Amino acid sequence: MKTIILVRHGESATNIEKVFCGQLNAPLTELGKKQAQLMAEYIDRFSVDKVYASSLDRAVETAMPIAQRQNCPLEKCDALKEINAGLWQGKTYEEISVKYPENYKIWKTDIGRATPEGGETCVQFYDRVTTFFKGLLAKEQEQTICLVAHAVIIRMIESYMSTGSIEAAQELGWVPNASVSVYRYDGVFTCLVRGCCDYLGEMRTELPKSI
Repeated sequence: MKTIILVRHGESATNIEKVFCGQLNAPLTELGKKQAQLMAEYIDRFSVDKVYASSLDRAVETAMPIAQRQNCPLEKCDALKEINAGLWQGKTYEEISVKYPENYKIWKTDIGRATPEGGETCVQFYDRVTTFFKGLLAKEQEQTICLVAHAVIIRMIESYMSTGSIEAAQELGWVPNASVSVYRYDGVFTCLVRGCCDYLGEMRTELPKSI
């Protein structure tokens, strides 16, 4: 049996600016760093064998406290990078909604069919992420693995664990910054907790409801 811990990165500068960051690099804010420390303390209740993090700075900075406290390896993975959102990257959500209204409406109402202009389709993104995830399940002997990544990636992995396809993604909401979701896998996936961030208290931050 494996335990899979999914962590979304702490608050980044682009989160504050309400900018679609995608694969652009953005560091954690000072609040984001504090969130990461509190999250790592929460994860102390588990014995993590290995941490896998998106190679983008905001994910690596979030993952480091976990690996340090657990004294376990940290592997940076390009496959866990956020979706390449093409021309949407670096723009505010309001700008995207005005400039690309049709595709942005699909993003909000049927994310599995979404195609950010000039970027990956969500289907291509889903295939990239789940191919990596299925490879981990097949090859890794560790009992507890932690994946530190991004909001859209977590939504896609959870869609795969729920139904084996991208269709369930639309029913899943966004998880907060520095939140923890825990699943057990013994041939089927069982969700133990999703989007937990009670340990953050008033430091909780999340994506705007309108996204």
